[in-house]
Amino acid sequence: MAAPKPRQSSIILRVVLLAFAVWMIYYLGSLIKDYSSVQKQYDAAAKKRDELILEVEQMANILENGNDEDFIERAAREKLGYVYADEHKYIDISGN
Repeated sequence: MAAPKPRQSSIILRVVLLAFAVWMIYYLGSLIKDYSSVQKQYDAAAKKRDELILEVEQMANILENGNDEDFIERAAREKLGYVYADEHKYIDISGN
């Protein structure tokens, strides 16, 4: 009668270890998924930061080297959409 007990405890131990291994694989998979999501957010934020740094450098350059007319003309073109009288402005309405 003593022989079945070690066999039964061995089966229970194997089942518990198998359940733990399955849980660990699932948990590690979810961690990898979360990591990739955070990495994408980080890359997007780093790209946005680089764009903002470039924009700040351009504005600082305009303030240091440009005269007021250049600054006003650029602001009118970019922010307000103004053009000269002899220019044609084309707008793509196709959405592509």
